[in-house]
Amino acid sequence: MRLKTPLSLSLALLLGAIPSAPQASPGPGTLVAAAKKKKPAVAPVQPPPPVEEPLPQPLPPPAPPALPELPSTPWAGRTVVLAVPATATESLDASRLEGALNEALVGQANVFLLKPVERFPAPPPLSLERGDVLYNEGKGLYDNLDPEGAAKKFTTLASYYQRLPVDTKPERLARVFIFLGASRLLDGDNAGAQTFFTRALLAEPNVKPESELFGQDVDDAFTAAKTALAGQPRGTLAIDSVPQGAQVTVHGESLGTTPLKDVELPPGPHQVVITLPGHLPFGTFQEVASGQRAEVRPTLTPVPGLGEFREQATQVATSKTLDTPPAGAPPAEVIALGQKIGARYVVLARVEHTGPGAPSATLDAWDLQGKNRLRGVKWNPASATEQQRVVRQVDDFVTGRFSNGLTIPPEVVAVVKKPWFWAAVGGVAVATTAGILLANQGSKPLGARLGNFGAGW
Repeated sequence: MRLKTPLSLSLALLLGAIPSAPQASPGPGTLVAAAKKKKPAVAPVQPPPPVEEPLPQPLPPPAPPALPELPSTPWAGRTVVLAVPATATESLDASRLEGALNEALVGQANVFLLKPVERFPAPPPLSLERGDVLYNEGKGLYDNLDPEGAAKKFTTLASYYQRLPVDTKPERLARVFIFLGASRLLDGDNAGAQTFFTRALLAEPNVKPESELFGQDVDDAFTAAKTALAGQPRGTLAIDSVPQGAQVTVHGESLGTTPLKDVELPPGPHQVVITLPGHLPFGTFQEVASGQRAEVRPTLTPVPGLGEFREQATQVATSKTLDTPPAGAPPAEVIALGQKIGARYVVLARVEHTGPGAPSATLDAWDLQGKNRLRGVKWNPASATEQQRVVRQVDDFVTGRFSNGLTIPPEVVAVVKKPWFWAAVGGVAVATTAGILLANQGSKPLGARLGNFGAGW
């Protein structure tokens, strides 16, 4: 007789729902023995090292601002004024002289200055959004009474911030250390808590735990760490830079410009940021030991494009180009310098020490369209009268005014320089007028050659 297996039983056997061989059920003695067995001892899990968060990538430099609008007059043109040191020892003097000359020319009418630091801007600050994410994650773990998880997050975040000393805000770093100290305190590690509270005070001396986030135990431990830090002998930090004259901040507080001698600081790491217009900012966490002297003296890097432009200006100012007779078109390297920044008038002051005392300067200027040149103007930067004279000469050169001592009536000059005059009479009439004025002046020198529409008018 043939037996048929029911369909449901066949499927059950196929899927393994019914075991192929019967298994004995454990007896009561077996269950009791299993219950009496102890769980094997588990070794404590060591916290993994902090994960190195990838640093944010710097954004490309922003586009330079739009060039200033110029009136539709033949004499209008943009001007760049540069002071170039003859040697490295005059770098700071050249920087100050350039700033003073630009500042004096800003207030002059019809002078349209171009500043290299604006034409070659520095990259924008880095975005620290990843740090904000880690901060919120760590705070959430701390609020949920998970001190170990919170400590891991905040340790990673502290490492992330410390690799970005220029962009990290001291207060935010101090808050991270407060959470680390509070997490250690919650875990019973009082010594570790004091270490992190001290780091918070070094990062931002005025910081304190927020009462809405932390209890009295955290506040008491933080106060104890502050008292202990105040009782430690201080060290000193000398801060300088190449070039000098850069702004210095320590933990976000401005201390002045380089060089700075022997700044007294409590022992520990200190966030130092050095900035100079036209250069990339420099930042570091410098360790200072009790009773010891430390030094920071970085060489600042020019922003992309500006370094090459400055080097080009130095080559022009220190080459034989300045000694050639002022005839014909401007030298090719001067034209290239003006085109690189978008200037019509290029003013170069070569700064050097020719003897003891303050440096001297020799100023040259070119009109790249009118082929005019202001040549070999001697300048004593220490004299206010000398500076006023040089400012007037540069102003006369780039705006088409006449040199001192001429007897042309000022009302004539005022009329000729009006935009409506050009529109009304045209170039031929102006050329004729210029010729008459030249004939009346004899052999007196002119700051700009009249009749040449690209020469300062």
